[in-house]
Amino acid sequence: MINIVLGLVAISLGLWGLVTYWWYAVDVLISIFPLVLLGFGTVAILAGIKNTGLKASSLGKNNDPEATESNTTKKDK
Repeated sequence: MINIVLGLVAISLGLWGLVTYWWYAVDVLISIFPLVLLGFGTVAILAGIKNTGLKASSLGKNNDPEATESNTTKKDK
């Protein structure tokens, strides 16, 4: 029961603050929007790299360029 009362108080104070200081809320949204775009862009790039099948860790383990060339020529034939 106390959770419901505290929730209603928090909602009412939040609405009062939003109505009274709406320009601060707009400033916060304007400042958060580029950060959200950066985050979604990074996730999209990482998902795209994962779907291509490129593995940076395997390039670090195998320093033999002939091994990677022989793997690519086998796929081409």
